[in-house]
Amino acid sequence: MKFPADVQRTLRAVVAPLTAFAILLAAPATAGDVADLAGNAEDLLQAGEPTAAFDAMDAAVDAFWREAPLIIEGAHFIPEGDSATFAPAEQVSIQLQPLGYGFEVTDGGEFRISLSTDVEIRSPGGLIFGKSEEFGRLEWMGPAENRAFAGRISIAMPDLKPGDYELLLTVTDGATGKTANVTLPFSIASK
Repeated sequence: MKFPADVQRTLRAVVAPLTAFAILLAAPATAGDVADLAGNAEDLLQAGEPTAAFDAMDAAVDAFWREAPLIIEGAHFIPEGDSATFAPAEQVSIQLQPLGYGFEVTDGGEFRISLSTDVEIRSPGGLIFGKSEEFGRLEWMGPAENRAFAGRISIAMPDLKPGDYELLLTVTDGATGKTANVTLPFSIASK
């Protein structure tokens, strides 16, 4: 049975980027595994087995997710605006959207995401004004793996002189040990 062209295009639109990313980001042996799983999904869809095709695509995404590095796709101060300018000692929140984290299974069978954050405040030239390990924690728990997780941490800005600074966050995944860094530039306004 042949599927309509729009269904074929949709699957190719999903499979092609997944295969390309797998080849670029994953180890060579793993990239082949991901590509094979994604190709199997396309073959199953072409063969008229859409349920099996979705299962095979899920397996490809799972394999890719496990092998990909931890990255921070999105990180910004809240509220997000054109400038990140704060008063000395102002309380600010940071939104983080990680990808590639792992899942721990609890005794109750739920899936847990647990990420810790270290923070460092420094000048754009690298002079460190302060840092804190295990500063904040991003956590989630639910009945299924969640690949659309985002979280917030809050920080009180130190009493810095007016000027430009950087906030370096190091995020560590509790399930896999993977780490990722993200740097957010900000300014402290005159009092």
